[in-house]
Amino acid sequence: MTSRQRILAALRRQDVDYVPCCSVFNPLYVTQLTGQTWNFPWRQDATPEGRLSYQVEQLGLDQVVYVHVNLCRPQSGVESSVWLEGDLLHKAYRTPAGELHAAVRYNDAWPHGRDITFFSDFNVGHFVEPWITSEADLECLKCVISLSETKDVLEEAQEEVARARKLAERFHLATLARVGSGLTGAMQLFGVSELCVMTVENPALVNAYLEHEHRINLRTLGVLADCDVDIIRRNGFYETADFYGPEALETFVGELLRREADAARAGGMLTSYTVNTGVMPILDYLAGLPFDSLFGIDMAFEGVDLRALKRKLTDRQCLWIGPSSVYHLWKGPEATRDAVRTVFEILGRRGLILVPCVSAHSIMPWESTLAMIDEWKQLRSA
Repeated sequence: MTSRQRILAALRRQDVDYVPCCSVFNPLYVTQLTGQTWNFPWRQDATPEGRLSYQVEQLGLDQVVYVHVNLCRPQSGVESSVWLEGDLLHKAYRTPAGELHAAVRYNDAWPHGRDITFFSDFNVGHFVEPWITSEADLECLKCVISLSETKDVLEEAQEEVARARKLAERFHLATLARVGSGLTGAMQLFGVSELCVMTVENPALVNAYLEHEHRINLRTLGVLADCDVDIIRRNGFYETADFYGPEALETFVGELLRREADAARAGGMLTSYTVNTGVMPILDYLAGLPFDSLFGIDMAFEGVDLRALKRKLTDRQCLWIGPSSVYHLWKGPEATRDAVRTVFEILGRRGLILVPCVSAHSIMPWESTLAMIDEWKQLRSA
């Protein structure tokens, strides 16, 4: 089987010649690398093709080629400005609906230079004023993140998919597009505690944001289906019991997730849903979502029971799972090998894609990643 055939068969829980191994390699931001050693065997300035060549041809991994499509553009008349006041960095958009403003603590840990992005985990630890606090802010955001149907935007999306497909065809890999972030993205706009409170005190505002993103997601899925992308991955990293109970998740995102998964399936694409921690209290909820696979569950997180995961989830869903980035890779080769053996022993080989959860970082011991790959090669078809 080619890597593409192997990954797609595993997602369908079909027989494979051997269990695939697919790794996400996170280079980290420059600020995170300060004082650290770059441990990846490729150069920091290596091209995407060069990195992929090493990962596939040298390491033997079943990688995927990521497709990045953005169908949104600011509406006419939107302008932005950024300024620094002491240790506070401000950014404002002037839109037809009014002004949208955010402010963050500007210090050595801020990775985005003199800019404040919308969707970054670093926002929540630095926010002094989040992007969205009211219905008026959301109306402004809709002017900045606005679905565009112009010929130029659609052609740009098609060209991006064509570029990814060309690279995928060279290495016989599957293509994967990330579409949607729901409450994960909302947290990066509202702030963590602010969003959790908002789901109780102003759920209509949260729902309005989620519906806006959902409309964008559905259109994006349609474009990707027309371009024959293989896999869609939805980001649910913070859509777990770390923040919400199963009833709240069902209320806010359950139906939206089902519509998006159904739309992807109707377009001939397979689906993946990212969840990392806080999964044990919501296993029944996760099992009821129509995704083909779940990506990134941290097997070493307190309370995680692989046998319960197998019992509740694996009758229908493939799992992208393996050594924990936080707990195993940092501890070195032996802890990583033990984790790989545990995964194979408990979960078996059907519907399994071995991955470091959720990624291998450039400053982590490279020997751990090599140990994961070596143990996988010993066990994958035994």
